[in-house]
Amino acid sequence: MKLGLYWFKEEDLLEPIDWDYIARLPVRVKVALDAYMRGEVSLGKAAEISGLSFVEFDQIRARAKVPVRAP
Repeated sequence: MKLGLYWFKEEDLLEPIDWDYIARLPVRVKVALDAYMRGEVSLGKAAEISGLSFVEFDQIRARAKVPVRAP
């Protein structure tokens, strides 16, 4: 991960991002998750991009240990 690529610093997280889990996700979901982690889209928009429901996408986000971004 490049420094400053995402809106969070990995070293500040309580739990590390599960990059292995993310790597196994379908491309469309990975693209949406990456856009969310970069701060380019909201969680709802990322879910829309992924083609999943908000709840399904949020469950994937949580399983990947990606933190929720405050509005």
